[in-house]
Amino acid sequence: MSPNGLNSIVKGKKRLSRILALATEQITRVRAEWILNNENPMHADPNSKVDPWDRMIIEFYGIDCDTDLFVHVFGEIERETSPFRNSIDPKKAWSEEQNDKYQALIDEAKELVDHFIHKEASEGQGPYRLGLMILHGGFSENELWNSSAAYCTETGYNSYMERISEIRLELDDLINNSNTKGD
Repeated sequence: MSPNGLNSIVKGKKRLSRILALATEQITRVRAEWILNNENPMHADPNSKVDPWDRMIIEFYGIDCDTDLFVHVFGEIERETSPFRNSIDPKKAWSEEQNDKYQALIDEAKELVDHFIHKEASEGQGPYRLGLMILHGGFSENELWNSSAAYCTETGYNSYMERISEIRLELDDLINNSNTKGD
């Protein structure tokens, strides 16, 4: 672009092209839609273009081994539930029944996800990754089901994924709506 062309845009005499707005978005992270039409949000979310699996790897500090992510996802769940499972304050601590339910859910989740580790890489990698992403709990349904892992998961595994989703919802329910011993 010529200096005169850029000057015309800056002075408002000429409208910015869609292509130039998209190029500007790539450099500045200011959304092209905001530049062209003042549509919010102003800033682009760089994570919106990254596959959820890759975002999870980045979140866990660049771990490059899938089995490590298994340990990290379950470790995060343990960290998230620890205040309820290990509290000496009866107003915060889960009941024995809640602890038993938690342990049963975790055992079942590990068994379901572990099932895919023993499959051929071409068959098990997609559902393994999708199961871990569901258990991670940090992704929307839209992100999960439009991910590369979902794309590589055969429909025959849908019942596994549905159960893993149910487990995550039950864990969230335990965490967010706990009926503690102190009630």
